Amino acid sequence: MGPINWLAVILSANLALAIGFVWYGPLFGGSDLFGRVSGDQGRGSGLLSGLGGAIGLQALAALMLGHNFARIGAITLAAKPWLYWMQSGGIALAFIVPALWISYAHQRIAAREALVDAGFWLVVYLASGTVFWALR
Repeated sequence: MGPINWLAVILSANLALAIGFVWYGPLFGGSDLFGRVSGDQGRGSGLLSGLGGAIGLQALAALMLGHNFARIGAITLAAKPWLYWMQSGGIALAFIVPALWISYAHQRIAAREALVDAGFWLVVYLASGTVFWALR
């Protein structure tokens, strides 16, 4: 196992937050973005709500991608750079999106919201793969 690229982890997590502000703001969110980010919308106000929860979860996701790429190794990734997007997009499509759809179906949340959220996570994971590729 090679070393984790900590700079890519930090930049990847920050890029994910930036994408989130655009995705859930001007693109699909509307005017209550800051109410949602601050956890001020009446739905749970637990540990994982608000901006602090978003930062922590994005950092955890970026760290796990960094660990994944370190396990693959620099030599393999240099020979097969498409693995950055295949791995990151594959995680989103095989784990994150199905988990969202199952959870949203159970909670009877609208399909539009599920599509918006699924698209967000796919874009975030592909962007994260790009960060790790660019900083290899």
